[in-house]
Amino acid sequence: MSTGQLDGKVAIVTGASRGIGAAIARRFAAEGARVALVARTLDRHPKLPGSLMETAEAIRAAGGEAVTIACDLANAQDRARIVPETVAAFGRLDILVNNAAWSRFVPIWEVQPKHVQLALEMNLIGPHELMQQALPHLQAAGAGWILNISSATADLPPVAPWDPAQRIVEYNQSHHPTVYGMSKAALDRLTAGWAIELGDKAIAVNVLAPVGAVASEGALEVGGWDERDHIEPMEAMVEAALQLCWRPASELSGRIARSLPLLRELGVPIRSLDGAAVLGQP
Repeated sequence: MSTGQLDGKVAIVTGASRGIGAAIARRFAAEGARVALVARTLDRHPKLPGSLMETAEAIRAAGGEAVTIACDLANAQDRARIVPETVAAFGRLDILVNNAAWSRFVPIWEVQPKHVQLALEMNLIGPHELMQQALPHLQAAGAGWILNISSATADLPPVAPWDPAQRIVEYNQSHHPTVYGMSKAALDRLTAGWAIELGDKAIAVNVLAPVGAVASEGALEVGGWDERDHIEPMEAMVEAALQLCWRPASELSGRIARSLPLLRELGVPIRSLDGAAVLGQP
């Protein structure tokens, strides 16, 4: 059963209508947190499964508390509502999970300026602004946790000379992840800077990415995965996120973490989204 590690805490999770964000929100609620769910999709989407209302319904059906905040995270005015509405609903803020992201996987020579701008707005500027807006409330709570969700595409690709066959296998060249990876690499560096500059405060700031792909609704919609890709269970990513959102900053802060290696380091098994069952070792 769940351990209640987040009892009394309030968390914001962006991109919580489906995928990793929805799963993190459900697990945090199972551990006792009251959760503000943030995304554009409030009601059921005509093409993709998942919505804020569905995530909220799942949390409430399990006995948890959640509010929905529908907004466009690419819009600064919309973003500015998130923290105030959360505090108005729950009276405090302890945890911020910046999970929402934007991606478009096309050859780099076809990328338009608006795509670069949108990737940076969603994947870097938005998280930074939400961290700024959350900080006073985390300080008022006496401790806090900020978790930014990144991607393995942030890692630098191998340098020349290349074996033509291996170049595709090692870098997933067929997915064309350059712009997405660029924005996530910037998020990694931003996170490390936040962590060290808050080093004298009890606020943990970390970034987490899956080892490979997580078969979320959004990832499956993008497609392009094949037998060469590492597909890890959603629960592994969620378990790692939980560990980075309750342990004190003096133990875990400034990490550019990968899900499965982090769980192995901490000796933590992978549990179900309700925390009730151990699914296996990482």
